[in-house]
Amino acid sequence: MAFKIGDIVSFLHEGGTGTILKMKGDQAEVMMDHGFEEWIPLAELVPRKALNIGEVQAKDRPRTSLEKGRAKAKAAELIEADLHFEALVDFPKNFSSHEKLQIQLNEARKAIDKARRAGVKKVVLIHGVGQGRLRDEIYAMLERMDRIVFYDASFARYGKGATEVELR
Repeated sequence: MAFKIGDIVSFLHEGGTGTILKMKGDQAEVMMDHGFEEWIPLAELVPRKALNIGEVQAKDRPRTSLEKGRAKAKAAELIEADLHFEALVDFPKNFSSHEKLQIQLNEARKAIDKARRAGVKKVVLIHGVGQGRLRDEIYAMLERMDRIVFYDASFARYGKGATEVELR
């Protein structure tokens, strides 16, 4: 199957869709519909074809360019990354504690890198309360990073289970 950059794809072994960003050899970097990028073998991708439904009549009034700009600006001021392991993989029982922690820390790093590339200034890492091991490891990772400030996220919105990172 011939894929190209920009193709929308589904996956053989998991739900969801994504868009091909880069291709190298027999793998493609895919922007997943949950907002993270991942390298996936081409053999595990299934092309999605756009449905030609013709002209769609707008039910509500069309948005003005000013409203579109405000919505875009508001959406781009913050990235939230849910690090609960069940939200990251399909079969969480198949992983050791160490593997789970490494995957969660990797997702946190990806969210911060994505925010830097997109020019977003804040990232909220939702780690949950639990025993505090993930939070401690995230703090240790963040302490080693340059040009950031981090602190507990809004208690009213996230409870005690999130850390907010400001990129400088």
